[in-house]
Amino acid sequence: MEKLVKILTDPISNRLIQLIRTAQRMTISEILSQAPDVPRATVYRRMEKMLQAGVIEIVETHKVRGQTENVYAIRNIFISAPKEPGDGMKLMDSTLTQIYSQCDRYFHREDADVERDKLFVLNYAIPLSDPDFADMLSEIYAVVQKYQHKPASADTPLRNLYLMSMPTEADSQV
Repeated sequence: MEKLVKILTDPISNRLIQLIRTAQRMTISEILSQAPDVPRATVYRRMEKMLQAGVIEIVETHKVRGQTENVYAIRNIFISAPKEPGDGMKLMDSTLTQIYSQCDRYFHREDADVERDKLFVLNYAIPLSDPDFADMLSEIYAVVQKYQHKPASADTPLRNLYLMSMPTEADSQV
């Protein structure tokens, strides 16, 4: 769990995860071309750590000039069952801490403008059966996929969109 927390709080690892998530599948060569400012050795180290932690997986391999080239994909977006008490909370804590840090940096910028940047937080408590919830998630993923593959221009801001699912207290098994 500690490895996963370190990966999810590391800006470079998060950037690599976003690249793979956007493309759905990527080789290290493709990652390097999309992130030329990240050193090759750093990409290889982060990819290995993410592979060991189960964040990514090898979905295909090819031979390129006598070398094996792996194709990577995101393995799972869901929090897995905690192996030890408190593991799930450690993961949530590190994720929320990272979001808090991003907000803190944003609000300390001289050019912070929540209206221009469309900063918002929404919370909906929706009664959904498991099949309905799965359908809703599929629709959300389809919308996100549509926009993730849209080409960006030099003046297009990168926007973080967070989606979190959690049962209400009444539904929790506490």
